Amino acid sequence: MKLIDCDNYPSDTDKELAYAELECPTLAEIQQEVLSWLRQNTNLLESADDKSYWHTIQGTDIVRACPKLVEYMKSIKSPIREIAIGVLTQSMQTGLHLHMDSCSLQTKINFPVLNTEQVYTEWYDIPIDVLNQLGIRDDAKTTDKVYNLYKIHDTATDYDRVARYNMHTKPIVFNSWIPHRVMPETTAQYPRVILSVMPVKELTHLLQK
Repeated sequence: MKLIDCDNYPSDTDKELAYAELECPTLAEIQQEVLSWLRQNTNLLESADDKSYWHTIQGTDIVRACPKLVEYMKSIKSPIREIAIGVLTQSMQTGLHLHMDSCSLQTKINFPVLNTEQVYTEWYDIPIDVLNQLGIRDDAKTTDKVYNLYKIHDTATDYDRVARYNMHTKPIVFNSWIPHRVMPETTAQYPRVILSVMPVKELTHLLQK
């Protein structure tokens, strides 16, 4: 019995990958477009004390300034539903807390943008009975409920780690239905910035083992 009644949630790590790399010949151009837009329209690159991490962006605003991103998403036949910027700041050197996204959307495409070299995403297989014991909390980004994985952020290595990945040279299809956290090395540079594109249609077919 699960506290959150949602089909295939959490993801079955015996059947689905934590991530899948995508080829992107125009990644460098996309990165420059995104950085240019951020510098001109936000202060996210200067906010060293901000711990909110996720920043939802009005799609029409950034899309106009990032034609290479739009071209790429068209090339993989994945229309854009929503865009967010993830910023790991100097004040987040202990990482982004262990969490699992709500069941409203499983997959997203994450693009490395800035200072991604020494930062790793780790996915963990947490048994459902442990998830139930942790209880649930309100998701900060939606009205949905999520498991309160913050409680075991510091002890995540007690569980099976199914993947550890440095997203630096390629975008990836990201499986957000496996508990995960973002962990910087001591040599990491800040801010570490990624672009996250939520697609109109799920891309779970790319995560099948």
